[in-house]
Amino acid sequence: MKIVSSTQLESLFQQAELSPRKRTHLNLHSNFDDKVQRLYIAMIKGSYVEPHYHELPHQWEMFLVLQGVIHLKIYNTDGSVIQSMSVGDGQITQSIELYPYDIHSVECISEKALLLEIKQGPFDPGKSKVIVDFKF
Repeated sequence: MKIVSSTQLESLFQQAELSPRKRTHLNLHSNFDDKVQRLYIAMIKGSYVEPHYHELPHQWEMFLVLQGVIHLKIYNTDGSVIQSMSVGDGQITQSIELYPYDIHSVECISEKALLLEIKQGPFDPGKSKVIVDFKF
């Protein structure tokens, strides 16, 4: 059995405060070869995950926003926004599942946010995401 305490989660937020990316994570899976990758992501306001997509056919991902609010955008290949939504506390949407090749960005818009991310493994750090640099 694996237990995650509120003390551990609070520690994640403290680590996120010190991180240049304003976020950190706690892996719940044993290793990158696990068939299901599970992790908590603690984000601080202003943390921004730039537009990117996942290039392998098994790289769907699901975010359950457990605390706070994130803003998610889905983009066309030309950089235009297909969909923009807030997810989490007080929002209509509480979780999202993204498909491989969905170009997306995520920003923490509340003081802090806690996400549970679930995705199919194995995880290859060398092919984790493809950053999209839209030239306007």
